[in-house]
Amino acid sequence: MRISLIEFSVENFKIFKKRATLSTIARKSSHTFENNDENLLRTSLIYGPNASGKSTLLQALDVMKGGILNSANNPSGAMLPYFNFTLSEETETAPIFWEAIFSLEKRVFKYNFSILKDRVIEENLFGILSDGKEKKYITRKENNIELFEDFKNKDSEDVKSKTRKEVLFLSAVAQWNNKLAMEIIEGFKNINILQGPNSDLYGGFSLNLFKKDADTKEKMLNFLKRADFCISDGVVEKVKIPEIVMSQLRALNSKENYPETADVVVFSHKKFNSKNEQIGFQKINMSDESIGTKKFFDVLGPVIDTIENGKVLLIDEFDNSLHPLLTKFIIDIFEKSNPHNAQLIATTHDTSLLSYKDDFDKTQFWFTEKDEFGAAKLFSLAEFKMRNDTEFSKKYLEGRFGALPFIESTN
Repeated sequence: MRISLIEFSVENFKIFKKRATLSTIARKSSHTFENNDENLLRTSLIYGPNASGKSTLLQALDVMKGGILNSANNPSGAMLPYFNFTLSEETETAPIFWEAIFSLEKRVFKYNFSILKDRVIEENLFGILSDGKEKKYITRKENNIELFEDFKNKDSEDVKSKTRKEVLFLSAVAQWNNKLAMEIIEGFKNINILQGPNSDLYGGFSLNLFKKDADTKEKMLNFLKRADFCISDGVVEKVKIPEIVMSQLRALNSKENYPETADVVVFSHKKFNSKNEQIGFQKINMSDESIGTKKFFDVLGPVIDTIENGKVLLIDEFDNSLHPLLTKFIIDIFEKSNPHNAQLIATTHDTSLLSYKDDFDKTQFWFTEKDEFGAAKLFSLAEFKMRNDTEFSKKYLEGRFGALPFIESTN
């Protein structure tokens, strides 16, 4: 089920004390696509100093997704992911709130819920009609659940009576094959979050695509060549795991039956003689390639999968180990080679992207910063009155938009 993210909000989650809302709605431009009478951005970038909330915003959406997909499996008495803002008495016992406005094909929905450590406090699902009015599907206060429209049937009523305080009703009723709930679940499965600098966590996905899908392999090799990694070809080979590694694994768990081989990507590079004449190719194991090559390869799988299937991809620390021209290259894929209107939302410190006056709109740039009380806020560059051809990078580094670290002089 194809999903587009219109807005995401979170409140009282980790560093976000007050409600923070990221919106992909913008005025019509070459950076947007039409979706149910709204113009949505293909690409959004989030800037800010370290520990200002950039990664936390993506984590919040990941936690929301996890709740929607998995909370039906919570056992009785389970503790919920209650990561509240801890630097204020006001929020010590306050609920955490999540909300997403999203489209599934030709329909738009608003879904929100709030939790404490041990129970769901509220849960609501509304359809948003073309005139802006909301149509109720689910409303909930603690264990008082009311159902409407697609959920007004005997099976859903049975699920309602069995829904525990630790479980989201939407998650539970999807397991009982409610059509709309299942569509929403499938939609949220198509929102993928790549977190942190360790690309090994999603590199296996890219390796698997490279190995099993010939068309995707060809596209990945094409991108690697276009990105000037001097790679001519690549294959997946099985290599024997060194005995010292096997010994360490067995020491950790002697009962586990570990495989003795592993799949690795091996790239072919042109090889030259002393006269700079090509004499063949040299195979180089992925483990011997540069960190940047590995990171670019690892992210290519999720990028291509997102583009080809019209999904939503969120990348934390987007520019980690990548040259600025490579981050721009990936953004250009979403901006210019995106037939299914996939979306990219990424956190970054790469200020060079703010310098492309003709390639971005100011609605695509967001900032996070932390106030003197330790609470983060999220705001858009569009909130500042200035021409769209302004040198945003220069103004940002001058502190015109805030969202910069305050670094004391060493003198």
